[in-house]
Amino acid sequence: MTSLRRMLLSGFAIVAVLGTVVLLILVGLEYGFFSSTPPPLDATLAEIVDHVLIPLLVFIGLSVIGSILVIRAATRRLEDVAALANEASARGEPFRAPLDALPREIHPFAEAVNRLTGRLERHARQQEAFAADAAHELKTPLSVLALELDRLPREDAAPLKAQVQALSELIDQLLLLARSNNPGGQARQVPVDLDALGQRVVADMAPRAIHDGKSLSYETAGAARICGLEEALASALRTLVDNALRETPAGGEVVVRAGPGPQIAVLDGGAGLDAAALERFKARGVRADQGATGGAGLGLAIADRIAEAHEGELETCRPEETGLRIRFTRSLPPQD
Repeated sequence: MTSLRRMLLSGFAIVAVLGTVVLLILVGLEYGFFSSTPPPLDATLAEIVDHVLIPLLVFIGLSVIGSILVIRAATRRLEDVAALANEASARGEPFRAPLDALPREIHPFAEAVNRLTGRLERHARQQEAFAADAAHELKTPLSVLALELDRLPREDAAPLKAQVQALSELIDQLLLLARSNNPGGQARQVPVDLDALGQRVVADMAPRAIHDGKSLSYETAGAARICGLEEALASALRTLVDNALRETPAGGEVVVRAGPGPQIAVLDGGAGLDAAALERFKARGVRADQGATGGAGLGLAIADRIAEAHEGELETCRPEETGLRIRFTRSLPPQD
């Protein structure tokens, strides 16, 4: 791809060469070099060098220097705006290109990008509002259904209540995913300590592990802080722990490890997933254990989308260990 600077300099070089050729032809015609009786060569060339070529070289040199300075000034403005856009992206904030900081010729392009960004931002806000309304509308009948299930015998109502609870949790996850993807929702992001997040999720999931006859522990390995929606990240981590507890046989151990750096892993006692299998599960939105009970079959897919919204990726820990981890590309400076 050719840069704008190279295009401008190439255009100036072509103009300079053509201009020089035309000037030399005109000078030759003026001094009669193309006539039947040309003037004395030595004296004429000396006069041409003194009065034409030297001023021409000075003019071309000054023009080249001036052009380079002008091009650098123009590209520096573009680089400054690009730096502002990168800073806004790092903070997760929407960005509008400042037209007063750009050359006038670029204004139509910048205005088109700003309009596109505005439409995308409005669409994201509408999507979040729709998700919130849908979640509210769905939770009301689910709550009524849960109350109605209390009228059934306990042994009959228990599996149905589990499915209702799983559906309610799925709705919560979808709402958190919509908030994570909404550029306007980035303002609600706060510094999240992955160490504290891991301890919190382990404490929340410990009763489930005890009930299943499995061990759930926590390790810290120098985790970093990131910027994000804490509830969304906690939901994604709970999904990984839930899958790990299902994969681990009775009496086995699940370990949540925060760090090193901006990552958090959930290690299980099962066979684990390789990279190809994990990609299939994320794409299809199916359960890692292929079970038919509990859940709605979207856990890993939603966890992956939440990680992606926080500039992270859900990946396998194999071949070193069995389990899954979320690795983030950005982290916050350590606290004093």
